[in-house]
Amino acid sequence: MVIEMKRSIYNDLIKWKNSSNRKPLMITGVRQCGKTFIIREFAKNEYLDYIEINLEKDLKLNKELSKTHDPKEILDILKLSFMGKNFDDKTLVFFDEIQACPDLITALKFLKEDFPSDIICSGSLLGVALSKTTSFPVGYIDRLVMYPMSFKEFLWALNIDEAILEKIKEAIKTQTPLSSVLHDRLNELFKRYVVVGGMPEVIKTYLENNSFSESLKIQRRLVEDYLPDMVKYSSNSEAEKIAECFSSIPLQLAKENQKFQYSIVKKGYNARYYDNSLRWLEDAGMIIKVHRLAKIEKPLKAYLELAVFKVFMLDSGLLVSQLEDSDIKQLLNEGMTTYKGAIYENIVAQTLRSKGKHFYYFEPSQHSEIDFVMEYNGKICPIEVKSSLNTASRALSNFIAKYDPDIAIRLSKKNFGKDEARNVFFLPLYALEFLLEMEEKLI
Repeated sequence: MVIEMKRSIYNDLIKWKNSSNRKPLMITGVRQCGKTFIIREFAKNEYLDYIEINLEKDLKLNKELSKTHDPKEILDILKLSFMGKNFDDKTLVFFDEIQACPDLITALKFLKEDFPSDIICSGSLLGVALSKTTSFPVGYIDRLVMYPMSFKEFLWALNIDEAILEKIKEAIKTQTPLSSVLHDRLNELFKRYVVVGGMPEVIKTYLENNSFSESLKIQRRLVEDYLPDMVKYSSNSEAEKIAECFSSIPLQLAKENQKFQYSIVKKGYNARYYDNSLRWLEDAGMIIKVHRLAKIEKPLKAYLELAVFKVFMLDSGLLVSQLEDSDIKQLLNEGMTTYKGAIYENIVAQTLRSKGKHFYYFEPSQHSEIDFVMEYNGKICPIEVKSSLNTASRALSNFIAKYDPDIAIRLSKKNFGKDEARNVFFLPLYALEFLLEMEEKLI
């Protein structure tokens, strides 16, 4: 089986290259989400030549580039380092791990006008580095965020026929159920995706070995590899607190009330002690914070409660990898597990985030909660997430009765359908990404 790691962001790179007003491009994203791979593929396919510079490894060049912001001097340094290379519009210059050279980040401001080649830069924990950079070149660079592979990209890696994807889109448009055979198969593939997650190396390992145990080893290694980054890009005392917050996420989500509680991280401690640690994880792209809404009214962002939030992991597979093997086995076998609902909420949160949505949750009472609230096509839209075929819920019914939204979404393992009277769309969990891509964009 030939595994093609096709990524949606490639189309965004093509749009950037074709733009008449393109600037140096900065691609941010968590470590191991595939940034370097896709930039190399783009460079090989779309340019006659490319130059790749890893600023963590090439310390000599890093030191030289740190001494100047002058585009001509930077060009001379690169010409001397890469003799025989043509620096023109047919060559791409790729600065990898640019967070290791903060002065070059500042210099990007000047490279927009006076540099002959296109420039792309990326790096691990670049969000952390940028949060500490006082001279970030605002307005002088283009930016893209890269996320772990989505379910659609997982299907691409499986070589699923595009006609199947078109059937999902058509079912969304018409609210017509898919054939039970196709629906059941897509549910099964989505369950596998939830457990494997979207980290490219993990997906590749799973597909090559058809083994969850082999992919699990890679997932746990990736989580372990994040720990040295925490030490490298923060103080030793802060790194310990960052690791404690990150490790507490499965426990936070296992609670009936999933609100993030600092006492779960360490008994007796509070926001003052851990707030910077959570901010570091958020800047690094390793977590997704979902704030509670104080009221349902537009604009939603104006009514978020800063002190009340849930925390999800960037990738459901990495969350699953932190569970006991027995819990993972239960999840695969459709058994009941403490974490099942939280894991499916996690996959919905990461899908919403990867599609650029702003979203929140709503808790009208202690015993009632709407999992997510967002705007869709300019309308307030509640989302309820169910991890099984059981979709009975009083919370969504009460929300609809009180606020009469133009659209509501119930995600579960059930087939497509719609409650016309209440404007409730019944969607399989695997269809959410496609629904979000079909949203009308403001021009």
